[in-house]
Amino acid sequence: MAKLNGFGHLGIATLSLAALFMSACETVPVPQGEYPPRRPVVERPPVDPVPTPTQDPTEQPTAEKEVETKQPEPTTEPGYDTGNYVNNRGGLTPPHMAGRDIKRMALLLPFSAKSARLREEADSMLKAAELAVFNRSDADVLLMALDTKGSSSGARSATRSAIQSGADVILGPILAGSVKASASEARRSKTPLIAFSTDQTVAGNGTYLLSFPPEAEVKRIVDYVATTGATRFAYIGPQSEYGRRVKGEFDGAVRANRGEVTASEIYDGNDISVMQEPAKRLAEYHRQGEIMAKENGGTTPMSYEAILLPEGGTALRSLAPLFPYYDVDPAKVQFLGTGLWKNDETVREPALNGGIFAAADQDAKRPFLDNYDRTYGDEASRLASLAYDAIAVGAYVADGDPRGRQARAEEPMGFYGVDGLVQFNADGTPNRGLAVYQIKNGRFVIIDPAPKTVVGPS
Repeated sequence: MAKLNGFGHLGIATLSLAALFMSACETVPVPQGEYPPRRPVVERPPVDPVPTPTQDPTEQPTAEKEVETKQPEPTTEPGYDTGNYVNNRGGLTPPHMAGRDIKRMALLLPFSAKSARLREEADSMLKAAELAVFNRSDADVLLMALDTKGSSSGARSATRSAIQSGADVILGPILAGSVKASASEARRSKTPLIAFSTDQTVAGNGTYLLSFPPEAEVKRIVDYVATTGATRFAYIGPQSEYGRRVKGEFDGAVRANRGEVTASEIYDGNDISVMQEPAKRLAEYHRQGEIMAKENGGTTPMSYEAILLPEGGTALRSLAPLFPYYDVDPAKVQFLGTGLWKNDETVREPALNGGIFAAADQDAKRPFLDNYDRTYGDEASRLASLAYDAIAVGAYVADGDPRGRQARAEEPMGFYGVDGLVQFNADGTPNRGLAVYQIKNGRFVIIDPAPKTVVGPS
């Protein structure tokens, strides 16, 4: 990833650290004549065997939960400077990188989390970061992988270790609570934090989110539909944190486009038994509107021209068919979705044919996915591409006067990588370039390409 007007090629040697790494570390020198090496040179952080819980913290896209062990806030710690920017050029330096202008980046991930899926995600993200490292030519970036253990206390310890080891930029963590804990430590030395959480409440004050929050998807799809002339919208969604975030952004985006949300329904649960009555009420409201329109010679507007269904998987395939069943014609009412629709199961649901949603351009991401598969013989995880892009963003932010890190992170041109365009707003939230997809005869088809230039804050 790099600035929009072209990537800089940043190569690195990689080095992993344990969560409490302070000063001693065994480095692996690179043989002469083999730079960059054929395979990543990484000493991975040690992890302890842990049981797999029945409830997976990553099962819902924005339901980021963790167990936090409360610890007292530190007062004074060696290596902290709470008043001035810290120039970390004197930090950890492997022998083979001595004398270089090193850009030190710490990658904070839950390598020993209780959740098996979190551990797998962390492993895949580290592999993607290594891949980004060795796809570049200049050997001036040092990557330090630290274990957050999937908890706030673990993230706090890992962040302290990163700062004491001279990290110029911190990449991660994933979970919102861990990001919040890391950010409080990183601000002491004004070290930028480029995190992977979708929870926009943890952004700001030097913390930037390299993620795809649902708010960006909702805004993009509403903006697009508004250009087609739609002004009256309806909503039906779950009573959950994800649903509340989507609904809040939906209402605001519709108002910003001078439209109106004429009807809303919320259900508690994710199966058809709790969806039927809310869907029936929305369908009845639409039917009454059609009756009035006929009585007035077609001069009365429709009750709603578009409806948002922010579900995915089985829940979406339960919800969507209810509307045709209750006589809401998808050919007359535009069905809208979020990135949760980007699932192979979605295209097999007849009721969703013609539906549209916003998501990252998967075709543009294909070269990265193929490269990952060739290198590791495995499929990249959902968040692996974020770690890949984070290397180039972090290297750009780290390069230069430490006092300019925030300005470089908020580069107005933004950055363009395997996940497309991203530009960080002043509050740390991401401005994402998303494509608009439509489901057509069992396929996802891009009907409005992702923008390649920044169009303004989200």
